[in-house]
Parts: sequence; C-alpha cells; structure tokens
Amino acid sequence: MYIYWLENQRRCGPATVPDVLSKLHLGELTWDTLGWHSGCQEWLPLRCLPALADYAEPSTPPTKTEEEPLQPKPKLHEASLPVQPVRLPTPMARFAARVMDCTIYATLVLGVAYALGLPFHPYLLPGHPLFWVGMPVLEALLLRIWRTTPGKRWVGIRVTCAGGAGYLTMLGRSLCVFVFGMGCMLPLFMPIMCFFSYINVRRRGLARWDTLSGVIPVALPTAGLATVVFMIPFILLCMHLCSYFVFPWLPDMIQLMQEQNPQAAEFIQRLMGN
Repeated sequence: MYIYWLENQRRCGPATVPDVLSKLHLGELTWDTLGWHSGCQEWLPLRCLPALADYAEPSTPPTKTEEEPLQPKPKLHEASLPVQPVRLPTPMARFAARVMDCTIYATLVLGVAYALGLPFHPYLLPGHPLFWVGMPVLEALLLRIWRTTPGKRWVGIRVTCAGGAGYLTMLGRSLCVFVFGMGCMLPLFMPIMCFFSYINVRRRGLARWDTLSGVIPVALPTAGLATVVFMIPFILLCMHLCSYFVFPWLPDMIQLMQEQNPQAAEFIQRLMGN
C-alpha cells in the first residue's frame, strides 16, 4: 500500500508504510500531516489513516482547567486524540528478543536431539551455521500464526503487516534477518552484520528487512526493568540445559577437537581432570 501526504500545499509520495514510519521516526513528518491512501474518502491526518492506525498510540488528552477557554471541536476527526511517537521497538529491545529466540531455539533443538538419542555430528552444535537453518522456518510459522515469537513476546514486540501477510512473506523476512541481521551465524560475519543492523535501526527506526517485507514490529507495553531481570536467569537456565543435553557427545567432541586442534583438546581434558 502506498501513502501520499501534503507538504507545503504540494502532494508528496508515494511511499510505503515502512518509509512513512521512518519519516515519522526521524521527525520529517508529523502525525498531523495530511495523508491519503487507497480506500480513504478524503485527506486525513496520518494518525487517522487506517494503514497507520497500529503504529500511533493515543495518549490521554490534557485536563481542562477553569482558566483555559473551551475550544470548539472540529467537525472532522472529533474522536482523534494527541498521539505519542511511533510505537517502534528500540534497537536494544529487538536485540534482546533475538538473543532470547536464539537461546530458546538452541535449547529446543538440543533437547530433541537428546531425547531421540541422536549420535554426535558437528551440524548439531550451535557453533555450526547449519544448526540454525531451521530457525527462520520456525520463526516464520510463529509470526504467521501469532504475530510474535517467545523472545519478542517477552520484551513486548509483535509484528503487523498492512493487508495481512502469508507464510511466504514471513519466511522471506526471517531469511533476510538470518542473512543480513545474523550473518548466517558465521563467526566472522555475525558481529559485523549485527553492528550494521543495530546502527540502521537506531537511525531509521526500522531494519532493511522490515522495509523489504512490509512486516513492521510494534512495541507493546512491557514490564521494563523486570523484563530484563527475569530474562537473565532464564537464559542461564537454557545454557545449563544445553550443556546437559550435549554431555553425552563430549567424548566424540573431544576426539574431533584432537583431530582439528590437539592443543585445545588437551587443555579441555586438563580442565576436566582427565
């Protein structure tokens, strides 16, 4: 869906919903700017456009005092209230949600492998990129059904898409996150891609994959500090479970390490007292 707006009595646009949200986030547009998109009968303030309704949170109108004269209500948009800035999650909230989702995914995969008694293979370790191939598939399924994931729900994030989004759209977004946001979990590229993604979200309010897919994250009310406080022990618990699940593979892991790096394998054996 494309949106037009009026600036200095001139029609500007068209722009997609993510582009308009970025302009609002950067202060290039305001919620009072008149806009229009297909389906509207007239030009409306951006806060009143159906395509942007999910991204502007009405705030409580100021209480009138006796000294303040009562202003006549406008004939149009009588129900409109002042709105707060765009409800986009902060970069740190998105990063925390990603860490949570990765931790839960790793615990789930290793738990299933442990329950099935699968033999050791390097692909079954979180340090291997192929370990994470199934994450975009599972994430897309969760976003398609519930519009959120466990990590996003924990920090108060859900996704929206104008006109709805099918599984393929969600899968495309998840693959973009996996490649451009996580660097395919390759040790060399992951910190670089995470850094540039963080800078991009901090500057524009949205990531590249948000703009490409049209799937926009929205910030929900969260518990603030309590959310972070409870997140840390949960991640530590998942890490403990992961170490428990991989313990049966330890002899094979040490044997593989001896073939690739004998000094590191000897160091680990000394730590274990063997």
